[in-house]
Amino acid sequence: MSIPILFRAPAVLQLGAESATRGALTANQGPDLTRYALVCAALLVGILGVAWLLRRVLGGAISRRAAARSLQILDVLPMGGKHRLAVVRCYDRTFLLGLGEKELSSIAELDGVIAPTTETPPSRADLAAFAGVLERVAPAAPRPAVMRKEGVLG
Repeated sequence: MSIPILFRAPAVLQLGAESATRGALTANQGPDLTRYALVCAALLVGILGVAWLLRRVLGGAISRRAAARSLQILDVLPMGGKHRLAVVRCYDRTFLLGLGEKELSSIAELDGVIAPTTETPPSRADLAAFAGVLERVAPAAPRPAVMRKEGVLG
C-alpha cells in the first residue's frame, strides 16, 4: 500500500506547482504601466516645483547681488584683430584696459579725466553779467533779415 502513495506524492506536488505557475502568469501579465506613468509624472512635477521654488527664492538674491556690484564696462573700442581698448568703472575709479587675445593690461587710470562733474546752476549775478556782455556784442553783430510768416519764398 505504500507504493502508490510514493508515486502519487510527486504527481500532486507537480500539479500544485503547475497551478501556482498558471495563477502567477494570469495574475501578473507585465508591469503596471498606469502606475509607472503616474509615478513618472509625479516625479517630474516635483522636480519642476523645486526648480521654480529655487528660482523664485535664489533668483532674486542673485539679481540683487549683481545689481549691487559696481563693475561696469563703459565703452569698448576694437583696435583690429582681437585687440580692444575698454573703459571700465570699478566703484568710484575708472580704468583704461588693453585687451588682447590672451592678455589684459591696465593702461591708465582715468579718474581725473572722466570724473563726474556736478554742475551748479548760474546765479543771478552770472546771468546779469552774461546779459551785459550780450548787449555790448549785440549792436556789433548784423541783425538777420526779418522773415515773414509765409516763409522765405512767400
